[in-house]
Amino acid sequence: MSTIAIVTVAAGGNVPPAISIGRELIADGHRVHVLGQEDQRVRFETAGFEFTPVASLEFWGDRRTKSSVLETVRHAARLAAGRDLRQEVAEKLALVAPRAVLIDALMPIAVLAAQDAGVPSAVLFHTYYKYWVSNLHAGPVGWLARARGVNMRRTWESADAQLVTSESDFDPAARDLDLSRRPIWVGATTSGTASAPPSGTPLVLVSLSSTWMPGQTDTYQRIITALGGLPVRGLVTLGGVAPDRVLTVPANVEVRDFARHDEIMPTASLVVGHGGHATTFTALAHGKPLLILPMHPLMDQPMVGASVVDAGVGLMLKRTATSDEITSAVERLLADTAIAQSARAIGNRLRETRAARAAADRLLELGSTGRAEQPQQANH
Repeated sequence: MSTIAIVTVAAGGNVPPAISIGRELIADGHRVHVLGQEDQRVRFETAGFEFTPVASLEFWGDRRTKSSVLETVRHAARLAAGRDLRQEVAEKLALVAPRAVLIDALMPIAVLAAQDAGVPSAVLFHTYYKYWVSNLHAGPVGWLARARGVNMRRTWESADAQLVTSESDFDPAARDLDLSRRPIWVGATTSGTASAPPSGTPLVLVSLSSTWMPGQTDTYQRIITALGGLPVRGLVTLGGVAPDRVLTVPANVEVRDFARHDEIMPTASLVVGHGGHATTFTALAHGKPLLILPMHPLMDQPMVGASVVDAGVGLMLKRTATSDEITSAVERLLADTAIAQSARAIGNRLRETRAARAAADRLLELGSTGRAEQPQQANH
C-alpha cells in the first residue's frame, strides 16, 4: 500500500474528478491524502480520504457569493502563483511523503512545491486543455501569475504528467494546438445511466453555475418564463447560489436550491446549462441533449458550448437570449430526433470509458518511474 496526495481547492467542478480518481486508488488499497481548504474536510473524509488543511488557501472565498471580476482575477492569480502556498504545500508534502501527487491545474505553484519536496507530480486539468493553455494562461490570470514569477503553461509542462479528464475529440487542443509536450486525455470522469427516450410530458432540467455569476438571476428568469409557456415540466436547480431577487415561477416549473442530478437526468428530456464541463458531461453521460447559455466569456463555458454544437448534441445561445429565443431552442431540441440520437450514442460511449481508472493507473505508474509514459494515441 502506498500514499497518493491530492492538492485541490473548492472551485466547483474541479473536485468531482479528483474524488473519482481517489476512489479508484482507495479501491486498490492505497491511502489518499488531500491537501485543501478546511471547509472541504467533511466532503473528503466522508469519501474515505485523509485530509490536511492548507492555511494559505483560506483566502479563496465562498464561490457562491458576489465578487468583482477584478477580485476574482486577483485571487485566481494568487492561487496560481502564491509564494506562501508553495512553501506550505512543500512542507506538508514532505510530512505526508506520498508516492506521487495529483495537483489541480488552478495551482501551478503547487507543481513547484512538489518539486521542492522531491515528489513526482501530475497536473489535473478538469476541463478542455485548450482553455488552460490558450485562455487562462494567455489572459489576465496568466499575466498576473507571470508578474508574480510563475509562467503557468511552462510550470504545468514541468510536471511529470498532465492528465486531462475530458474527451479528446471535444477538446480543440487535441487538433489545433502545436504542443511540445502533449497531455494525456484520460476521458471524462462523469458517470451516467442508460435510459429509454422519455415519454409523457418532457422534463427540462435547468442548472446554471454553482459559482455566482453576474446576470445569472436574469438568465434564470428568462429560462423559467420560456418554460412556463411550453407543455413541459421544468426543474431549476440553483446549486446553492441564491438569486439576488425573487423569481416569478409558473405552475409547471419547480425551483430547488439543491438536487441530485444523477437521480433526475435519467428521466429528463433536455438539460439547460451554462457550459460548465462537469454538468455538460454528466448530461452527455446520461445521453441527454443540451441547451448551453454560457454565463462568463472568460471561462471555459463558451468553448464547451461550441463543442456541444459541433458534436451535434445541442444548441448554444447567449446568456442574454430572450425568453422567445429560449422557447424556440427548447422546442427545436425536444423535436430533433437526430440530436437526441447523437446524444444517446455519445452517452453510450462515455459510460464505457473508465477515465478515473486510467488516471489512477497513470499516477501509480508515475510513482514508480517518475514520469507517466505517453500513450500511443488519445482515449478515442
